[in-house]
Amino acid sequence: MNKFFYSKAFLCPKNKERLLNNFIKMKLTGFILAASSLGVYASTSAQVTVNVNNAKVEGVLKNITGQTGVRFIYEEGLLKNLRTSVVLKNAPLEVSLNKIFSNSKYSYIVHGTTVVIKSNGNNNVVIAQQELTLKGVVHDSEGKPLANVTIAEIGSNRNTQTDSDGKFTLRVSSTLSKVRINIVGYDTQTIAYSNSLVSVVMNTTSNQMDEVVVVGFGKQKKESVVGAISSVSAKDLKVPTSTLSNAFAGRVAGIIAVQRGAEPGADGSNFWVRGISTFAGPSNPLIFIDGIESSITDMNNLPPEAIDNFSLLKDASATALYGARGANGVLMITTKRGGDFDKARVNFRIENTFASPTRPVKFSNAVDYMNAFNYALSNRGLAPRFSDEKITNTQNHLDPIAYPDVDWYSTLFKDMSMNQYANFNVAGGGKKADYFVSANFNNDNGFLKKDPFNSFDNNIKIRKYNLIANVGVSLSNTTKAVIRVNSRLDDYNGSAVTSGELYSRLFLAPPALFAPVLPPNAGATDHIMFGNLNGGPIPSGTGNNIYYNPYANMVSGYRSSFTATNMGAIELNQDMKFLLDGLNIKGLLSFTNVSKSNNLRTSSPFYYEVSDFKETDGKYDYTYRNVTRGTTALSTSLSSEGDRLMNINFVVDYAKQFKEHKVGAMLAYLSRDYSPNNPSSFVASLPTRNQGIAGRLTYGYKDTYFFEGNFGYNGSEAFAEGKRFGFFPSLAAGYMISNERFWEPLKATINSLKFRGSWGIVGNASVYNSSGAAVRFPYLEEVNLNGASYTFGNNWQTTQSGAVISKLGYPGATWEKGTKINAGLDLSMFNDKLSLTADWFTETRSNIFMQRQVVPAEVGVVGLTPYANIGKVKSSGVDGNLSYQQQLTPDLYVNLRGTFTYSKNKLLDRDEPTQLFSYQSAIGRPLNVGYGYTAIGYYQDDADIANSPENTLSKDLKPGDIKYMDLNNDGKIDAFDKSYIGNPTVPQIVYGFGASAKYKKVDFSLFFQGTAKVSLFVSGIHPFSPESSALLQYIADDYWTENNTAAMYPRMITNVAYHSNFETSTHWMRDASFIRLKNAEIGFTHKFARIFVAGQNLLTFSKFKYWDVELGGGNGLKYPNNRIVSVGAQFNF
Repeated sequence: MNKFFYSKAFLCPKNKERLLNNFIKMKLTGFILAASSLGVYASTSAQVTVNVNNAKVEGVLKNITGQTGVRFIYEEGLLKNLRTSVVLKNAPLEVSLNKIFSNSKYSYIVHGTTVVIKSNGNNNVVIAQQELTLKGVVHDSEGKPLANVTIAEIGSNRNTQTDSDGKFTLRVSSTLSKVRINIVGYDTQTIAYSNSLVSVVMNTTSNQMDEVVVVGFGKQKKESVVGAISSVSAKDLKVPTSTLSNAFAGRVAGIIAVQRGAEPGADGSNFWVRGISTFAGPSNPLIFIDGIESSITDMNNLPPEAIDNFSLLKDASATALYGARGANGVLMITTKRGGDFDKARVNFRIENTFASPTRPVKFSNAVDYMNAFNYALSNRGLAPRFSDEKITNTQNHLDPIAYPDVDWYSTLFKDMSMNQYANFNVAGGGKKADYFVSANFNNDNGFLKKDPFNSFDNNIKIRKYNLIANVGVSLSNTTKAVIRVNSRLDDYNGSAVTSGELYSRLFLAPPALFAPVLPPNAGATDHIMFGNLNGGPIPSGTGNNIYYNPYANMVSGYRSSFTATNMGAIELNQDMKFLLDGLNIKGLLSFTNVSKSNNLRTSSPFYYEVSDFKETDGKYDYTYRNVTRGTTALSTSLSSEGDRLMNINFVVDYAKQFKEHKVGAMLAYLSRDYSPNNPSSFVASLPTRNQGIAGRLTYGYKDTYFFEGNFGYNGSEAFAEGKRFGFFPSLAAGYMISNERFWEPLKATINSLKFRGSWGIVGNASVYNSSGAAVRFPYLEEVNLNGASYTFGNNWQTTQSGAVISKLGYPGATWEKGTKINAGLDLSMFNDKLSLTADWFTETRSNIFMQRQVVPAEVGVVGLTPYANIGKVKSSGVDGNLSYQQQLTPDLYVNLRGTFTYSKNKLLDRDEPTQLFSYQSAIGRPLNVGYGYTAIGYYQDDADIANSPENTLSKDLKPGDIKYMDLNNDGKIDAFDKSYIGNPTVPQIVYGFGASAKYKKVDFSLFFQGTAKVSLFVSGIHPFSPESSALLQYIADDYWTENNTAAMYPRMITNVAYHSNFETSTHWMRDASFIRLKNAEIGFTHKFARIFVAGQNLLTFSKFKYWDVELGGGNGLKYPNNRIVSVGAQFNF
């Protein structure tokens, strides 16, 4: 055999490929071990120094072997005539070889201390056939480890992902294996197998448009998207709250959101896509989870750990596919899937949260209450209610029963609650199947106290159990199936009195009249003795009137409910490439069932009053009188409710590239069938059904010019035959100017720039009456067979019940139509460190269904206001997001981000009667603005009252009363002086900004969220009206007197029901803008574990100080928002 050793290089005859392969297979392992035992060390990290000019490559390799101990294997004569010129100094081995073999037809494979050199056309040299392991670490260009990078062997299904430190391990099938490394936002790389630890540096792509965005009935690359779509990373939705919508405000461009309370089970935010565009009914967007129509409750209970993609479809090009139901925007959420991972991925997160009210309303003490009450009576010339003795003894705290000073708020509510959250999920699979399973537990506890006497718990709390399972199966090479299950169990408990009733009664409980609970005189009783008094404003049902005792209301029973929500779906995907390359068919069938059982258990309180008391040596003995007799046993009231929903989707999709042309088409059929499980009436028992088709055509040229057309042809059973279906088209175009050749000089700075524009018509098939109740079949009259009594006969003495029309039908009823226009741009700069998306939008919503307001009496429909599609609203605004990221040092990475949404609207038509004065017309004004008087201070003295316009609203004017502007200059204050005042009560501006940083193993983030151009109106705060009403502390601190003429509150009076001070006016209007530290988090990661401390609603900055400004108007007495501190850990295996 013609072979020889040359400078420790192993040469082989070129016609002996089989011999070489067999020899390597049998001997390579022993060869390497023998070399290792002789102490020869070499690796790809060895340093090479060479300086030659036109030298033979074989001689250069001999030199390198002498420096590093690396052995070269190649066919005899392969490099005989090859020469090179190269200058290297302390260069890595692979860098050296790349230069030596540059511009040649030869390549190499490194296997430990051995390098195989071969001709590029020869793929027969194989080092080993047994399974091998590739290990390495992935960094970005700044040296920061990259997590969740996909590492996949080319030509097989083997893949894995990097961990939080950027490390990975992958089994490969051959030493000739190639491995593809990719992650969104970075250039994809391909590397060869090495038995040494490899280090991969990922370069940020010059175009981040490869990101996939979820759109209606499919996905598109961000590069080709021409609609207005906001996408949010699932990690940005992981905040210390159990409700997903509470993470929207300031994070999702295009969403206006406010949280009006945090009661467990009812703590979701109200939110609107690009504001409010209609005044008829709710403006909720459509929500789809994995293509299945879902409720806001379903979305709120979705754990962030299970979310893969979150997209908000905002303009007509994105929502026209949903036709008559897409006018208010569409939320698209996809959950995670498994994959052919190297090993199963297991994640576990657990946290414990401590919640307290952000800014609870404060009540005055009994002494301030009594003094203010007496002062209010004196302002009306009445005798004081409370004696000086009672006030003094109460101030001295002589006895809590004889001289009560009750802090009702602290009596009912705890300062803090403790809650728990846990999520466990696992993902994995193989070539034929994949799976993702998520199990979730959430325990939310409220602030209500429990009485130790009771065996039941009246606190508001809810325990949620959620299971999500997605299983994918490859039935063949072209057929795939996905089975989805999403089950949730909600176990709720609360007081028999709702939180709204409880807080309202809290305001009606005076602090100085009686104690919440009275101690027994002797021994124990079989019931709680609640304090009260005869003579109050509340009928007791036993012939006497009493006062509210909110503590008794709270602990005299409880309510519980158990809700089971089960969703099952099957999805089939068929690749039709055997008929036409690029053609796919997908079918989806889903069924959702909600069942809820309710149990209300109540008892009647035993109320007692202290009729007399005696004090002996500082100890008090009491004489009680039973005011009302209660019950000790709990009564039970059971009920049930629920609904079911079935969806069917069938989609045919085609996508193909012809050289520089990309074309796409999609046609979908969709149907929806909804029925209640426990209907309350015959009409309610009828199913609600919708069906239609949708289509999309797309075209792209050179990844620069994009065109898209969409349509929805949808129908609803709510409308009359012949009017049930409507056509909703949209057109859109995009121009990626940065892909033009003339842009090349700018591309290093402005990496990508795309302009977008769209026009379209969308619809809303929901119809509501003026009370906000849904109207079924508005084209039909409703007839009550016993709705009226008819009289006839001699002297009209005969009466007979008969039928009466209770609702007039409107045969022309149809859906709202919204004509939307959008213009936007997407920009990235400085190697994608800076990115900006901005949109301008406008919409004209017409055909708003409403009850007419102008109907002549001669029409003969008095008391039966007819319906019509005549309302019209115009809205417009801008939204966008901006982000910047950079690796400042090898150990320090920072990210800055912000979003901004501004949406304004104005009423164009609502069948408004002609107004005598233009300032009283709502036309041209925003929706949800206040209507009232313009206040110009207080009357300062009697002369001021006499010289001012006559106030017809109140005859009992005194100094300290509110003075109003006479808008029509007729010399009097009356209803014609009302006008529209302030900003809307829903914010026109919502914004957010934040920063995150990671230094080595420590990460830190802050996020601020704010609102602007929003007003609230203070109401329902007036003490002593009715007489038992409490006194809020900020009123006790600042009401009008002769020495405090610039006070917040007017003069103190009782019986305010007919006084002009409490009309809606600018005096009670407040700026409800705020900015708050919404979230802060610090974490430490070590290997597979991360511990963290997080907070929510930590700080709030606002001009409004009486209660949490985000709760809105009123008196602040509702279940509060929470300030949350969370401690937790997460583990990734």
